[in-house]
Amino acid sequence: MAQTLDQKRAEFAWKRAGQGVAAKGRSYVNMTKGASAFIMSNGLMQALAFYKSRTGSNSEEAKLLLEDILIWIKDVEVIRGGKGEFPTTMNTLFKASSIEYMRATQETLAMLRWLRQFADALKPSK
Repeated sequence: MAQTLDQKRAEFAWKRAGQGVAAKGRSYVNMTKGASAFIMSNGLMQALAFYKSRTGSNSEEAKLLLEDILIWIKDVEVIRGGKGEFPTTMNTLFKASSIEYMRATQETLAMLRWLRQFADALKPSK
């Protein structure tokens, strides 16, 4: 049987959450918890730019989350031309129709629901 899209989201999020929590622990978990609200209030491209430009505290966590999102957008091919790289994905989103942009945003939010839950489940106890 073929996997459903939701199963693919879950599998991807499980793998990425495990890597993120192993690398950054609770700070990665906290970053994933706020990501959906951040995207909904600011927009997908603005959120991607923020995560890319983040410096100082939580900059590594932001880079991991950015990578999670870019890879997912590429893997599910919600936009043509996204190669999992920041500049290419941004250029593609600039040129996307409103329907394509909304689909990329919705798909990102759907994946982030899984990522947030798995990261929280895997967080270290201390």
